[in-house]
Amino acid sequence: MKGIIEGFYGRPWTWQERVELCQWCAARGMTDYLYAPKDDPLHRQQWRDLYPQDWLTEFSRFTEQAGVRVGFAISPGLSIDYRSSTDRTALLDKIRQVLDQGVQVVGLLLDDIDVRPGLGEDHADLTAWLRGALPEDCLLLLTPTIYTGVEPTPYLDALARGVPPEVPIAWTGWTVVADQLTATEARLRAAALGGRPPLVWDNYPANDMIMADRLHLGPLRGRDPLLAEACWGYLANPMNQPRASRPALASIAAWLDGQDPLEGWAGETGSYRLFAEACDGVRPVELAEGLARAVEGRSGDWPASGRRFVSWLDRLADAPDPTGVLSEEVRPWVDQVTKEAGCCSSAVRLIQAVHPVASLDHRGNGRVVASDGDGATLQGFTLMLAWPDARRDGVTAFGSRGSFRPVLGQSSRGDWRMHSGSLEQSDNATDRLVRLAFALLDCCDDSLPEVFCGDRKLEVAPDGSFSAPPGQAVTLHGRFLRTSVQPGAALPYEDTRLGPSRPAPAQP
Repeated sequence: MKGIIEGFYGRPWTWQERVELCQWCAARGMTDYLYAPKDDPLHRQQWRDLYPQDWLTEFSRFTEQAGVRVGFAISPGLSIDYRSSTDRTALLDKIRQVLDQGVQVVGLLLDDIDVRPGLGEDHADLTAWLRGALPEDCLLLLTPTIYTGVEPTPYLDALARGVPPEVPIAWTGWTVVADQLTATEARLRAAALGGRPPLVWDNYPANDMIMADRLHLGPLRGRDPLLAEACWGYLANPMNQPRASRPALASIAAWLDGQDPLEGWAGETGSYRLFAEACDGVRPVELAEGLARAVEGRSGDWPASGRRFVSWLDRLADAPDPTGVLSEEVRPWVDQVTKEAGCCSSAVRLIQAVHPVASLDHRGNGRVVASDGDGATLQGFTLMLAWPDARRDGVTAFGSRGSFRPVLGQSSRGDWRMHSGSLEQSDNATDRLVRLAFALLDCCDDSLPEVFCGDRKLEVAPDGSFSAPPGQAVTLHGRFLRTSVQPGAALPYEDTRLGPSRPAPAQP
């Protein structure tokens, strides 16, 4: 089994959204879909109530069009009396509704409820009874109450003893959201269940509840290439936004097929790769950190790092509107990316303005200028207005701003335990550069810097002109800051202090 589970909290997908995503998954080698939206009231809160005929008609049409094996899950744990024949009859009657529509996979979801003594025995008994009541060719899956961790517990021991061996039991890893899943962990979980390999329920790229501010458009990371071999199967829990889930799911499909997940992701993102990178946050944070390290190191090598970042920002601005591919549901993140990019641009311009800069051709003819206090102040005012607005918005791009995730594990008693990874430390490209830029404002220097070629100080005329050995770089030494200048190299942005300059070359 390899596919997806619609298992998140929030608005369930529409039937057409399900059809489109399942057909897309089928084209990439995925084989299964499991219906389990937490906010379908008849799935969880009102599980005893039968589905109306119009829902069954839509479900039947969906199973015919999906292109994958469609499964149905029910989550009665909030209120079921495990020993009640009335409740068991209600459960079976509900499941028979979808069996009549051709369903051959049933999920019994007993997650997100309180653990008590004897619960494992009750769950094992209910699962064994249901397995016996279903047709032989119907696959039954179980999501237990303790679905995280790898250590044996009394609850898991009871499942290992009482759940029929042909019923796979779901597991999300050490925690609800797991940064890593390894084959070793899967084997430990299997040992805790009497040797039964787990069914992985991977909560990536899910973005429900406290993660709703993020759009997880990045590739699958942290999954052991050998994990699939140690598991019974794998189901990914997508985002509330079905079309925007495709980049991550393409990465997952490649990984399930033994391929590079990054290549699968890159092949899917295409024209909106820069937008995906902006929402994922890793690439802009890397670029911002590279520029920040170059500036803070005072070596003068910041222009090259600045050009790389500005090139990425320019290509992001020139990219097509991603809503045409990913739907209008991503519009809040499109607007946020625009705001973040604008702030980053102003921050780079401010950083450039406070540094001494120079033009230098390949013949060694150069001209140096001091800091641009007026330009730095202008960009500072721009950021005073724009940056707070970007930080107030309800969605996140260009990296985390102290967000939270359900990195929760369970004790041997089933009690929830929060891990430190629940807090994503603030690691935002915009915030990093804006803070750096404002820290440099006091480094503005109206005097011409000294110019060095290696260890040799060059003579600088009152108008800033100087001569360097042909083809060699120079370093500008201001009172506070330095800038390395390569012959013919452009600054991150055209600088009015020097007149027109070449645009920064595109970087891969």
